[in-house]
Parts: sequence; C-alpha cells; structure tokens
Amino acid sequence: MGATNVLSTTTSNPVLAIVSGIAVLLIYFARVRYSSRLRLIPGPFLASISHIPRLLSVAHGHAHFDAINLHRKYGSVVRVGPNHVAFSDPEALSIVYSAYFRFEKSDFYLPFDAKTAHGFVPTVFSVRSEHAHRGIKRPIASAYSMTALLELEGLTDECIAIFQNKVEDKLDSSEHGSIEMNLGDWLHWYAFDLITSITFSNRLGFMESETDVEGIIAAIEGRLKYNATIGQWPALHKFLLGNNLVSWLANFVPSIVKMNTAGKIVQFAARQLKRYETKDPEKSDFRDMLERFKRTKINGEIQMTDVDVLMGAVGNIFAGSDTTAISLRSMFYYLINDPNCMRRLVEEVDEMNRAGKLSKIVTFAESSDMPYLQACLKEAMRMHPAVGLLLERIVPEGGVTIDGHYIPAGSVVGANPWAVARDRNVYGEDADQFRPERWLDASSRVGMDGAAGESARTKLKDMERNFLAFGMGSRSCLGKNISLLEMNKLVPQMLRSYEFRLADPNREWDMEDYWFVKQLGLNCRISRRQT
Repeated sequence: MGATNVLSTTTSNPVLAIVSGIAVLLIYFARVRYSSRLRLIPGPFLASISHIPRLLSVAHGHAHFDAINLHRKYGSVVRVGPNHVAFSDPEALSIVYSAYFRFEKSDFYLPFDAKTAHGFVPTVFSVRSEHAHRGIKRPIASAYSMTALLELEGLTDECIAIFQNKVEDKLDSSEHGSIEMNLGDWLHWYAFDLITSITFSNRLGFMESETDVEGIIAAIEGRLKYNATIGQWPALHKFLLGNNLVSWLANFVPSIVKMNTAGKIVQFAARQLKRYETKDPEKSDFRDMLERFKRTKINGEIQMTDVDVLMGAVGNIFAGSDTTAISLRSMFYYLINDPNCMRRLVEEVDEMNRAGKLSKIVTFAESSDMPYLQACLKEAMRMHPAVGLLLERIVPEGGVTIDGHYIPAGSVVGANPWAVARDRNVYGEDADQFRPERWLDASSRVGMDGAAGESARTKLKDMERNFLAFGMGSRSCLGKNISLLEMNKLVPQMLRSYEFRLADPNREWDMEDYWFVKQLGLNCRISRRQT
C-alpha cells in the first residue's frame, strides 16, 4: 500500500486517525523517556517526557516546596524535565557554579533580557555567555563592593529615619499605644526607596507616599510571573511576549498586560536616568552608583556606554529591592514566632546600647559586632531564600557526574536554593526549624583539635556551601552587599525601639514563587518598647 493510500485511509477513518496519533505520541514520549542518557536518573514519570509538569508547578507559585518534596522522595539527583536535572549534592554545587568549569546559564534566563527600542538586551543577570558576563560585570563590580557601599551609608540612614518617623507619627496618633501595619509592604518600600537613592541619588518616596510609586513594584511582579513560568519552556518566548506583534496585542488583554511590562521597567529606569542627567552638577552631590558606573576607566578609557549604564540601572531596579524585602520579612516573621530568639537578640542589642556602642542609627560596623544578629540573619535567609527556582546551568563538553549519576553535555542542571537549604543531611533533622544557634554551634567547634575539630570544619563547610541565599560563584547576586547593608542596619535599629507581634497569631502568611518567593500577609502590631 503506497503512502498516499495510507494517508487517505487514515484521514477517512477518524478512529484510525486518533489511534495513529496516539501511537505517534507514545513512540515520541517513549523515545524521550528511555533513549535519553538521563533515563536512569529517578524522578516523576511525566516530568521525564514533558516540560508541562515543571511549567505548571511554577505557574501555581509553589515550585519551592515542590523542589523540597522531590528531593526528599527521589534523592539528591532528580530528573525534572526531558533534559533537566535538579540536584542538591553539596559537592556538586562548587563544580556547577564555579567559573572554572564553565557551566553557562541556560535559556531559562532569556525572558529576563531587558526590552529596549533596539530589541531585547541581556543584562548582567540574564546574559548567558560567561565571556559576555565578564565584559558586562567588569566595569561595574567595584560599585557593588562593601567598601564602596559604606561610603553611601548615610543614604541608608536617611531611609531608616523616614521609616522610623512614619512609625512614630502613627503611634502618636494612635489611641491604643500600638498600630497595625502591613510590615511586608513597608519593608519593600524601604528597600525600593534605598535602591533608587543609592543608584540615582533620588529617593522616589515609596515610604513618604505609602504607595507603589508609578506602579513599578506591580510591574516587576507581573513580569516575574511571565519570566519564571515561560522560562521553564523558553522556546515559547519568541511566540509570546518575546514577539513584538504578540506583545503589542497583549496590551489589549487586561489579564496579560500585567505581565507585559518589560518595556515599562526599562522606561522607568530611563526616566530616572534622564532626571539624574538634568540635575545641575554644581548643585548636586553625586555620590551614587551611577556616578561610579560613569567614571569607571580601564587602561584610561571610559568603559560604559549609555546603553550599558541604562542596563545597570535596570538591573538595580528589577532585582534591587526584592531580595532585601524578602529577607527582612523572613527575619521579622521568624523572630516574632520564636520569642526566645527574639528575646536573645533584643538583649544583645540592648547590651551594646547600654555600653554606649551604638550610634543614633546603628552602623554596619556596629551590627557586625553582634554575633547573634548575624546568626539570625543567616538563619532567616536559609529558612526563606529569596529565589525559589532552579539556578539553571548547561553541562559543558565532557559531561559531569553528580552523586554517581553521569549527566551528558547539553543537559540542563541546577539546584533550587530552597531544596539545598532544607537538606537534612547537611543541617540536621531540624532543618525545617528556625534555629540561629546552629551557626554559632558549628562555628564554636571548628577550633577543636583532632577528629572533632575536623568533623566540625567539614560540617560548617557543607552548611556554608548549601547556603545559596545570594547564589554562588561568579554569577552570585551582584547586589548581595546592598542587601546585607540594609538588613544589618534596619533590624537592630527597629528592635531597640519597638516591640513586634503578629496582628493575627493564628494566621500563617502566604507565599508565591515566581523566581522570587514573595511573602504575603505579614501584618504586625507595633508598639514602643518600655525601657
């Protein structure tokens, strides 16, 4: 029977057509599942043949919890897609995320490229090539050093003062001596005011206006939902909001326009740059990150074009507030829910205050001398890492072996910060509990002699290696020091003056994971401390 006759018979017989279609699909899925060199890696069956389960997990906003459960069910290496492998093995972290081994970012990051009038442009975060990343990072890295940021510490003080003054004003007008506040929103406004202040020398007034200025926070959150979801199947991007026509049509669909904000975010950054450039240099004291970007020279030559400066500003706006706000929410939430930890931290702050070791607004140097504060911050970020999806990388030529499983070149591998942070083999059976003492206990034993000391050093090394709150290696979060500066100053400053408790102690907060794991519902009752 010729091919034409077979086709004719099939199309004239609907049942045969359906059966043939099913057979073709089964053959395809069987090939994807069993012919791949990933076939021996454990994991959910549907995930091994389709991107859809992973995409749906992210679309529902709970991929961080799914990752923890997958590793606890299947082990340290799990097949989570036709070509995707998730791992939580501590030894593999320093291989996959090392610049030396050249595991480049996958196309998951494609939707994170910034949308400009000239098309989509990779940022220091989204660029896939390691070589290109070094070129983008080199002229701006020094502006993110702690030494450089400490020169801008006064700008942090201004934002903290505004926050405190707002709380004081509300307490003064309260008849009950306490106020109810959505602390989650306020921490985000604080972080956004500060990132715009140190980037543009222009605080936008989120806290003063008590609102999302120009809707930029909503714009970022909308875009993150799209990026995180479509990033699970990046080939779709060019047919969706990565396509100019589709992107234009999306503006007429209310439910989609909220996610079609890549251009709006760049335009917001461009407006801040324009405002910045129109300031009179004789009357303005430019001591900010943009000023450092623009004056960066290598071998006597200016390194950054106007587009480069814009991309640096976009990067700060897109990711500069979420990590800090999420970590601060986690810190307050877990302290409020653990009175013993809160009491111990407040006592540490009070002791330094009584000894005259604290400034009017706590400095970064002063907070660095608070060991329990440091342990609490680290534990809060371990319990709730800002990022809750795989940090995807492409396996280079030669492949890689992770915990006994060979993974061929071209496969996509990655660790989810939530999964490695809850690894009971590393953090113990109480890995799901907030216990800052785990860091102090581990540190206190590393100086011991013999086998006990060696074991303690190995334990602490694994704990530190599994701590991915800011990523790892050459592609770790460029704004890490900004977050550390903001958190180290704000937390002790607020705890020395105020008491915090949940407005509804019986209500758990909600979370949604679209790259950043945002918390919802941190409503607190705040009152002045009786000292």
